[in-house]
Amino acid sequence: MFLYHRYDHDLNISPQRVLKEGLNHRTATRWYSRGAKFFPELTEQFRPINSPKWIDFKVAFGADLEPFEKPYFRFPVFSEKILVFNFEISSDLFAHLEDLYDGGKGHFIDGVPSKEELIKEYWKSMMPLSDYLKHRPFENTEVYIFEQVPGELIEFME
Repeated sequence: MFLYHRYDHDLNISPQRVLKEGLNHRTATRWYSRGAKFFPELTEQFRPINSPKWIDFKVAFGADLEPFEKPYFRFPVFSEKILVFNFEISSDLFAHLEDLYDGGKGHFIDGVPSKEELIKEYWKSMMPLSDYLKHRPFENTEVYIFEQVPGELIEFME
């Protein structure tokens, strides 16, 4: 099985650099909407006590389970430090961000649970990629990789 990371031409990170250095949060070439990073203080506040120490969203970067239009990077699943979260929860968290930018008028969050409840649900949705692939409990995924993908595993698909 492969994972995919979209390539963004607008960033000053060349495909050659990624292939040489590997893929990590510094060489990631695409911004992925990530719920854990929207309200980092709440993410840490509601972090499950028994969660592994290696879960550090400051060094995590995103991937996709399916390729999009080219160009993109492709690499095999290489680690157990790949987690899947429910993207629908991130969408609701993003509504809270939009509400902040809108001056807190509530237009975007009418009927949406509180940030705190959403963060708790976000953590509950977390599972290793291998478990997600067996059960697929939700359709829209948010995939985080918590360690560097070695350059020799990466292919650049143009």
